[in-house]
Amino acid sequence: MVEIAKALSLNARVLIMDEPTSSLTESETSVLFRIIKNLKSAGVGIIYISHRLDEMAEIVDRVTVLRDGTHVSTRDFADTSVDEIVSDMVGRSLEEKFPPRTSTPTAEVLFSAEGLTRKGVFADVSFDLRRGEILGFAGLMGAGRTEVARAIFGADPLDAGTIRLGDRTLSIASPRDAIREGIAYLSEDRKGDGLALKMTVADNITLPSMDKVSGAAGFIRFGQEQEVARDYIGRLSIRTPSARQVTRLLSGGNQQKIVIAKWLYRGSRILFFDEPTRGIDVGAKYAIYELMDALAADGFGIVLISSELPEILGVTDRIAVFHEGRVMATLDTAQTNQEDIMHYASGYSRPVAQQRAGKAE
Repeated sequence: MVEIAKALSLNARVLIMDEPTSSLTESETSVLFRIIKNLKSAGVGIIYISHRLDEMAEIVDRVTVLRDGTHVSTRDFADTSVDEIVSDMVGRSLEEKFPPRTSTPTAEVLFSAEGLTRKGVFADVSFDLRRGEILGFAGLMGAGRTEVARAIFGADPLDAGTIRLGDRTLSIASPRDAIREGIAYLSEDRKGDGLALKMTVADNITLPSMDKVSGAAGFIRFGQEQEVARDYIGRLSIRTPSARQVTRLLSGGNQQKIVIAKWLYRGSRILFFDEPTRGIDVGAKYAIYELMDALAADGFGIVLISSELPEILGVTDRIAVFHEGRVMATLDTAQTNQEDIMHYASGYSRPVAQQRAGKAE
């Protein structure tokens, strides 16, 4: 809001707004939209950059789609649809929201947790993660999904419970212990917790692994650091001018890939993805899904924490549903739906279909 006021004080006739609602609450967003409409009425031209199509439906007159630095289309918003816009953005049909799965879960348990408890936060949480599997954590806000992942990573203390990697019981008291055991937590706040935004792409990729790119005296081997960064830029298709690019200048999807690259270079084999597609566009989401599937196919253990039920259903093999700090059920993704997930997430112990059958009897 202050930035807008500053621009208007300079009698600006054209305003360029880049993701202006990314840090605004719902009520603040409503205020911003009223201001935008008043500015339009006063003859001010506004270029509004956003991946939130519901916002555009409320305030824009024309929409231009860019993909990979190239102009794709410009249409009157009233004459198009969200499906057409998304299709232009990603270069494929909207029906292809999720990539076909290439990974196949096995019976081998890579990682397991039993009776995890943190008083007042979650209690008696148990689950296992199989090789080649993407396990989903579903539930309402505050259900304890993120808190469990943080505790496993050693960021928050556990009061009880056992964590196993294969047949070996782990003792994790800090993130350093978890990292040493090959466990990584990709925070939902990637900008605050996952990245050093003012540092370069190369710096971020190698940051947890400085021992690998440093000599015996502790000095960084910058040539090797750049080589490592270029390797992961290629492998993960990170769109950046170079490994020396400042990370904050990249898109949300590419920033997320840098976080993933950081943990892969570190050697992590168990990855907890917490809301990995939050704040990134539909095309970048698809790329993240493909990457998660490829990692699972390579034998990594993947846990996806997401508040988006279509995402949970479209990407995972099984779903652990949380309610008030407890796992209410672990569901086979192919055999469940949004209604059943929400039923368990609301605290009920039987799925909707079973309850209906019981009433019919």
